Amino acid sequence: MSVTYRVMIYFFVMGIGFISRKIGFLKERDGKTLSSIVINITIPFVIMDTFTSVRLEIGYFSLILFGMSSAFVILLVGWLIFHHLNVENSTKGSLVLTFMGFNLAIFAYPFARALWGKVGLAYMAMFDLGNVLIIYTIGYSIAIGYSSEEFSGRLVVKKLLTFPPLIAFCIALIMNLAGAKVPVLVRQLFKTIGDANSFLSMLIIGVYLNFGRVSKEIRYLLAGVGVRYSTGFLLGIFLYVLCTRVFSLNTILARVILLSTLMPTPILSILYSSERELDPEIAGGMVTLTVMVSSAILFVIGLL
Repeated sequence: MSVTYRVMIYFFVMGIGFISRKIGFLKERDGKTLSSIVINITIPFVIMDTFTSVRLEIGYFSLILFGMSSAFVILLVGWLIFHHLNVENSTKGSLVLTFMGFNLAIFAYPFARALWGKVGLAYMAMFDLGNVLIIYTIGYSIAIGYSSEEFSGRLVVKKLLTFPPLIAFCIALIMNLAGAKVPVLVRQLFKTIGDANSFLSMLIIGVYLNFGRVSKEIRYLLAGVGVRYSTGFLLGIFLYVLCTRVFSLNTILARVILLSTLMPTPILSILYSSERELDPEIAGGMVTLTVMVSSAILFVIGLL
């Protein structure tokens, strides 16, 4: 199946999620349940399948650093832009949280696999590991900082150490470096569960599409989208040139980085905002708007 057809199918599934929510088959709380299934079950199996079936190169590990630096830079830019905004502290906090890295696991993994196969997906997963480290440490710390609750370093560490995709990555990495052979039955188990990831991920995106939230705070959201994508594009181009011209890394790796920096706001910005009683409405608006922009970018790439 061509990449264009795969991309069109993914958008069709997103449409199913959106329509299902509009007619009442699915609600936003169902989106949270599905997100939990994807993050805690299907993504770990996708990671296990991917990293036990490709040969790791030294360039892979540089992606963790690139992911951390990219997520940190875009979060810093968001904080500098919105920290001094004359709005409620809760709204300010959620606006900053919408800059805490990139939605790769739920949104971009299926597209990376369709565009570049397991190798491209492995590159993105390594980049995402650095991205997730920022989201679960600095991002979560910022959510607490803008709330009325006291910061807990122990809670942040606990969240990281019990994060299923990170655990799966560590296990798969050890198996890969040790040269362990995965039995056919286990490989089929990885594939069967992991194959559900693409469908569920696109369905979740459709469930969270809420155009009412976009119109409510359109001024701040448009400013945020403009800053986010211009920063992401410049950052992606810089890393692309760095990878291809300075470090002489392969082109697919550089393209994965560039695509990753143009991906939408993490859904965790909604969950953090809700958990810390900030402004999940504006976070949801930014998720919706950035999903629309990134979807357009991916659709154009699929046609190329």
